[in-house]
Amino acid sequence: MRIFRLSAEKRNYDMNRTIILLSAICMAMIPCCTSCAGGGGREGQDAARSVFVEQRNVVDTMTLRRVPFRTEIISNGVLRGVRRAELKFPSQGILSAVYVHNGSRVSTGTPIAMLDTVQAARKLSDAANTLEKARLDFYDALIGYGYGKDTSLVPKEMASVARIRSGYAAAQNTYQEAVADLRNTQLKAPFPGVVANLELKPYEQTEGTFCMVIDDSSFDVRFSLIESELQSVYVGQTVSVSPFSNPDRKFDGVVREVNPYVDDKGQVAVTASVKGGGGLVDGMNVKVYLQSEAVRMLVVPKSAVVMRDGYDVVFTYSPTDSLAHWLYVDVLKSNSTHHAIGGCAKKQTEVDAGCIVITGGNLNLADLSRVEIRK
Repeated sequence: MRIFRLSAEKRNYDMNRTIILLSAICMAMIPCCTSCAGGGGREGQDAARSVFVEQRNVVDTMTLRRVPFRTEIISNGVLRGVRRAELKFPSQGILSAVYVHNGSRVSTGTPIAMLDTVQAARKLSDAANTLEKARLDFYDALIGYGYGKDTSLVPKEMASVARIRSGYAAAQNTYQEAVADLRNTQLKAPFPGVVANLELKPYEQTEGTFCMVIDDSSFDVRFSLIESELQSVYVGQTVSVSPFSNPDRKFDGVVREVNPYVDDKGQVAVTASVKGGGGLVDGMNVKVYLQSEAVRMLVVPKSAVVMRDGYDVVFTYSPTDSLAHWLYVDVLKSNSTHHAIGGCAKKQTEVDAGCIVITGGNLNLADLSRVEIRK
């Protein structure tokens, strides 16, 4: 028992000694760690200070001037070709040939498609034979009246009766219809344009509309204005049209007609004409910008006006101290890209031409921020 107790005491002694040694080692490492941490803190502070220096307020500026300014009314519209024709064969039949495809350019009279002509040709041949028999019967009738083949000597009323009784008049009408039917087996373009909505192929049965021909040299765009905007539009007024698919492209046009009627939704229909080309397509959805008469005003890009304390503000730049000073303004008029501004009535401020206005890099500026003009 004594030997076992001594062994246990020895193990406890060795364990306590190990703990003391580990504690001493840890205490010795604390200054080193503190030193490292302190050095890292200084380096972090230096890096932060370096980043702070690099975060400059770089801005874009412009000199405020009075320039012609147009307000805009923006609406949505749909393009329609000035001339649009739905082509169809007068009678049904089997297609023997299709000469065009969707997107084909055609001129007036260009062949588009043809039906099988066997039936129409047979009908014309039968009509020609019937007409010849009726002509002979007509001459026989004239001989019976005592006249020869020279119809100029026959009284008009008698000649008319002979044509009807012989069937000559009816045979002439039937023959002319057969000629027209044969001619109508070929479909032709009624005016220059582009082919659209063509779906049938040769040897298929025709029924209804075969295709469309759209004159895309110019387009009508119909759009709506609310009743209060009616006084702002007139025939001949300038408009700009921008496709939804390519909003950066704009096409000029003019108002062609204003419908003098307000519908049950309080809207007025307006139609403008736009020259074709540039990728415009019939049925395309577009934005319509209706421009007013130009008035000289103090104009800035929309990016120059920001909100501060619930008011519209522009920042002006002072070259003497390189500071940005905010200035309360009122937005008097707007279009899609610019504001016309004036002094703020509530804050009793004034805006003068010639001052330097910050137009970019102003979102995070405060009054008296130091700024640097972008080179």
